[in-house]
Amino acid sequence: MLIPIVLVLLAVLFTGFGQVLLKKGSKSGCNASAGFLAPYLNRYTISAYGLLLATTIISVIALQAVPLKLFYAIASLNFVVVAGLSWGLLKEEISGKMLVGIGLIVAGILVFNL
Repeated sequence: MLIPIVLVLLAVLFTGFGQVLLKKGSKSGCNASAGFLAPYLNRYTISAYGLLLATTIISVIALQAVPLKLFYAIASLNFVVVAGLSWGLLKEEISGKMLVGIGLIVAGILVFNL
């Protein structure tokens, strides 16, 4: 069952990077001359679409072996990964309330898996 758990963690990472790429893509082509579709059809957004498609495929494969409740307990790490990546790559601030929330998520996952 180690490989399916690794696949779930990979899906979490892909989701995190996909979300960061969507954020970067949403800011690409924001000027009026870029056109309506520029935020949807740039390299960042299209890369995010690819990662999120890969996440879906990986999740389906992992769910063949991982119980659904365990899958979603681990998938809740998406919040932690997205916060960390947005801080590290996008230079967004993490507030004290976010840190408390992240701590509660991690604690919940630990308690759930005891």
